[in-house]
Amino acid sequence: MRRTTKRVLIAACAVVGAAAIAAGGFYVLRGCLRRGRARPKSVQADPIVATPEPPLVRLPVQFTRAGVPGRIVEALEYVVGKGRAQAAAWPLQRPRCLCVMVDGAERFYELDQGMKADAFEGLAECGFRPLPPAMTRTTSNYRAVTKRAVPAFNEDIDRILVLLCPQKDWPTVSLRWPPIPARPK
Repeated sequence: MRRTTKRVLIAACAVVGAAAIAAGGFYVLRGCLRRGRARPKSVQADPIVATPEPPLVRLPVQFTRAGVPGRIVEALEYVVGKGRAQAAAWPLQRPRCLCVMVDGAERFYELDQGMKADAFEGLAECGFRPLPPAMTRTTSNYRAVTKRAVPAFNEDIDRILVLLCPQKDWPTVSLRWPPIPARPK
């Protein structure tokens, strides 16, 4: 390599190195100067404003024969007889929560795993009691029929509430789903 080429390379490296040192020194100096005084108002960040959580609403359980609840009712009526079953679906798509009401002698309820009776407003007020162990086979059959009637039922996240209630008392049953965030208007 020629001597002049070496000198040019050394000079270029020195210029680049000096520029890097100057830039680093500038940032260090800038940081030290900022610590000693407050930031100008135009640069200060706005304080974080907490957005309020949307209010929670409890929608009423509405039994219907449309959509997925209609398929459930048809399947259950094949087992218990025409007009002796009702079904409702939670308004949210996922996780899916289904409520099945079948004609029975007394008012009982059976919850799926992970569900709590407190989440369903009106369950205790309407006189529903936990299902006695001797009757779990019956509700287990209703649950199995419901799962088969629902397309793509997911055991991990989808839940079923089974209610046994005399058919004559169905109009007096007033339940509400667990709370969900209200939609902004």
